[in-house]
Amino acid sequence: MIIFLYGPDEYRRREKKRELIAEFTKKRSDLGLATFDLAAAGALDRFEEFSRSRSLFDPAKLAIFENAFELAAAELAKLLQPFIADKGITILVSEREKPVKALAFLLEKPTVAQKFENLTGAEWLQFLAAEAKRLGVTVSLPAGQFLASVYAGNSWALATELQKLAAWQAGEGASKKKMIERADLEVFDLEVAPNYWILLNGLKSPDPRVRLGTLEKLFAMGDPPAKIFNILAASPGGSSAGAQEKTAHMAAYDVAVKSGKLEYEEALVEFVLG
Repeated sequence: MIIFLYGPDEYRRREKKRELIAEFTKKRSDLGLATFDLAAAGALDRFEEFSRSRSLFDPAKLAIFENAFELAAAELAKLLQPFIADKGITILVSEREKPVKALAFLLEKPTVAQKFENLTGAEWLQFLAAEAKRLGVTVSLPAGQFLASVYAGNSWALATELQKLAAWQAGEGASKKKMIERADLEVFDLEVAPNYWILLNGLKSPDPRVRLGTLEKLFAMGDPPAKIFNILAASPGGSSAGAQEKTAHMAAYDVAVKSGKLEYEEALVEFVLG
């Protein structure tokens, strides 16, 4: 039997992996459990020996493959396929990427496959609530919504923050609280990352103060000025006349930058103040 976990959500994928291992050791024992790093020398030989030795008392085995996709796809397919219908040994593979064509059987029955995409919307809020409950931390609805925004789609970072909040909530003295409110999160200096594209629209504001403030935020985010300039140059400019005027200005700045008369930072500052 093969269990294949995949997808970009590292935290939830890791937790599922741990759950499966714990379930196996609870029902069986850790004597039939072994991990094989397929990127390491000798791993394939050790696995062959592991798969051949079967105990009369507890024949079930669980092999955990690390770095399975480091093997050539054809080699990995040849290694895995004999165990697809083997009820005596389970092979657990966890990878970020979807398998290539030669390994497509990992997504087909009887392989047990589970995908872990980054969560959004209601599913993201449900994950936050479930993780908070598991960790024994209670947060108000506004505090939870704020945390969901700060760590949008990053389950590992959110879980880590909830662990810190659980410890803080259970602390002695003033920090021991029954419910963490939105205002309490100020202690942790959290900040919601601005939506990049919405923020970029501030450069098109008719108010030069707004345009300058937006540019300062973009610089503070660490994006290369050349990237900001090129995105701005390629974005629509409103009315037809406005678009033509903006295009002409950006073209002139582009020539000035490439001829060494201006840096991208200077061109952007001139543009937003113009």
